[in-house]
Amino acid sequence: MPAADAVLLPLAAGLALLGLLVAILAGRRGSKGRMVQGIGLALAPVGLYFSGLLRLIWDGVVAVGEWGSRVILSPAVWFGLGLLAVCVVLWVVGGIVARRTPRRTRAERRAAAAPAGSTKAVAGRPAAAPAQQKGRAPAQDDDMAEIEALLKSRGIE
Repeated sequence: MPAADAVLLPLAAGLALLGLLVAILAGRRGSKGRMVQGIGLALAPVGLYFSGLLRLIWDGVVAVGEWGSRVILSPAVWFGLGLLAVCVVLWVVGGIVARRTPRRTRAERRAAAAPAGSTKAVAGRPAAAPAQQKGRAPAQDDDMAEIEALLKSRGIE
């Protein structure tokens, strides 16, 4: 592996020149704002080099490369990577489900949490169901009564 100093300075200079080339092309197209952004990005690799952060990034890339060379036949590492993949899939699916699930208002949540009737459970016995829940709901008007009679005559309940 080459020494980091022998690689990093030419790398920073090359990235800076590439950024300046892109900035010049953006300036020729008439986009002055993009040209200023390109110049700012062209200065970033040089700033990273002089601050020592480019060396830190280099060491990180080398460490990831060494780790990758050890991963090939290690079942424990593959198991860990599989768990991470499941984690990402569950996170994405959870986000999709959360977006598709309609939000409930506070009133709906309170209504769902409140008991169905006004009766309460007494000493270990379950609460008695209200009369409307035991049987069919009473007919609202004559038209509904007529429809129910017609359905019952045909055997539909």
